[in-house]
Amino acid sequence: MPKPSPITREHILDAMTYVGDDPAQWPFLSRPKLYVVIDPRNGALLPPKLVLTTAADIANRNRRHAMYSGGEQTNRVLRELGFSVVEKASVAQVACGDLTATSAA
Repeated sequence: MPKPSPITREHILDAMTYVGDDPAQWPFLSRPKLYVVIDPRNGALLPPKLVLTTAADIANRNRRHAMYSGGEQTNRVLRELGFSVVEKASVAQVACGDLTATSAA
């Protein structure tokens, strides 16, 4: 039986606050490639791997933790804790659609 994760929803929310919504502040390799996790408090689009790794650091009080490789492993943990993880491309299409609709009005 798999060991339960020490990471809670509160750890994820704390990590989202710590990571912030300014991509210029994220490590270059941590920027989202295919997926983003949505902060339910403000709608910010954040890199799932950076959020989950930061949450693991918080949960383990910066002790050594399991590495999250990103992709489906990371996304599954976030979804199980009730967060929306969506394809980055689908968010960009919606944003462009909204911009076009606003410009046409």
